[in-house]
Amino acid sequence: MIPQDFLKAVAAERSVSDSEIEVLSHALAGESITTIATNLDIRPEAVRKRLGEVYKKFHIGGAGPGKLAKLQQILVTKYQEHTRGEYSNSLLPNSVENTPEEIIATAGTFPRRQDWGEAPDVSIFYGRTNELATLEEWIVKDSCRLVAILGMVGIGKTALSVRCCHQIKEEFDYVIWRSLRHAPPIKELLDNLIQFLSHRQISYPLADINDKISQVISLFRKYRCLLVLDSVETILQSGELAGCYRSGYEGYGDLFKRIGEEPHNSCLMLTSLEKPNEIAIMEGKNMPVRSLELGDLQREEAWEIFQSKGLAEEEKWERLIELYRGNPLALKIVATTIRELFGGKVSEFIKQGTLVFGDISTLLEGQFMRLSPIEQEILYWLAIARKPVSLPELRENMLLPISQRELLEAVASLGRRSLIEKIPGNEAVFSLQPAVMEYVTNHFIEQICNEIREVFKTKKPEKFVLFRSHAIIQPKADEKIKDEQKRYLLTPILERLRRIFRSESKIEEYLTQIQTLLQVEPPLEVGYASNNIQTLGIR
Repeated sequence: MIPQDFLKAVAAERSVSDSEIEVLSHALAGESITTIATNLDIRPEAVRKRLGEVYKKFHIGGAGPGKLAKLQQILVTKYQEHTRGEYSNSLLPNSVENTPEEIIATAGTFPRRQDWGEAPDVSIFYGRTNELATLEEWIVKDSCRLVAILGMVGIGKTALSVRCCHQIKEEFDYVIWRSLRHAPPIKELLDNLIQFLSHRQISYPLADINDKISQVISLFRKYRCLLVLDSVETILQSGELAGCYRSGYEGYGDLFKRIGEEPHNSCLMLTSLEKPNEIAIMEGKNMPVRSLELGDLQREEAWEIFQSKGLAEEEKWERLIELYRGNPLALKIVATTIRELFGGKVSEFIKQGTLVFGDISTLLEGQFMRLSPIEQEILYWLAIARKPVSLPELRENMLLPISQRELLEAVASLGRRSLIEKIPGNEAVFSLQPAVMEYVTNHFIEQICNEIREVFKTKKPEKFVLFRSHAIIQPKADEKIKDEQKRYLLTPILERLRRIFRSESKIEEYLTQIQTLLQVEPPLEVGYASNNIQTLGIR
């Protein structure tokens, strides 16, 4: 890359002012107009104007991002001429790239820098006072090297990370906020960090990922850096237990492990739906690696949302908070719906008897589809039970019993994903929060009906999956629970079947045929299917 002194020398020949050189240096470093304006504390219009003057002085016409590329090529050509002795300016030694040690030694001459990347605007931020205080204590006072902000979708992890960074940014030489939403390869991220922290003095030639990680940690030791990686779940594997990496992304685990274990002056903050394995292993109350599980918003904080949305009936607001467990995004979505459809009346919304709809359903679906088969099986059983369930009860219900180790690992994984609630005062009793309960129930009902239709069409009982592995009504449940299972499972399944087959007699006919097919199947293959058909009214 082009050294700063050489850039200034060439720019001076074109009468480029210091303020214009300053903006140009940031632009050549790959920063956006908005980021440059933030870093230099000027308006975006001023950035565009100064860059426009630079282009004029270098006689670059046209429009669009190609202008910067043309200017960069001119500067690179002149620098190459300089290194070959063909260019008159001799301010710099004839070396195209500095060594990593020289980069680290000279980077300290540059001012503090911040790059907020795709960080959202958090000028409107509700509460989380205690969480912000905790994060500041861990990062600033305790000098934690790695901090994870964890919680289910919509709980406010991203907004909290941005707010925290703004609150403590003066404690750091560098602040870098990066989204992993599009799952960039680890090499791309490391190269970007090295270039930013070294002010793009080099194109770092090493190909080995561990060498690149070593370079980043060296820079983390030289300066106090705050790096945020948002949406870490996108580099983790779907369909497996929580914390496993996608193929090709294992290098991120090495990065997290080394940043957490090796001494340096900086902090890496992560946000994720689930906890990476390295953090689970390294974290501890007095360790330099810690994680913050985001829970409900406080009452006063949730009320700010309702007030901003203009909801009426304050006496009903507590119920909304309880139903959605203080999830900020869910509360914003439902408050908007109440205002638009029910004139702000919370009681009218509650009468509808549904919590999961529209964007809320989409958010929960994305998280549910990340689960491993055994995790989904456990959630279905928790939804069927309609009450807190112990580990022995879960294991007893399963058609194909699993080992205690497998069950513990799966339940722990669901805990890392914030999808189950542990009942206070009980060591191993778990339940689902209301919105998750409703989503899983709805998904179960839909799958059961689809399987019934598919088996009737194909005459292949092996198409039964949930219908075979889960009971619609549990034989050993008490009468109160059975009544709830009839209300929330049996009745909706029958209603959906009526819409599919449009005739009570056809439903009975089809299920009778399926029952006949099941009679020749081995008992283990039949599972709960025969009992489920009887539950649906076929004798």
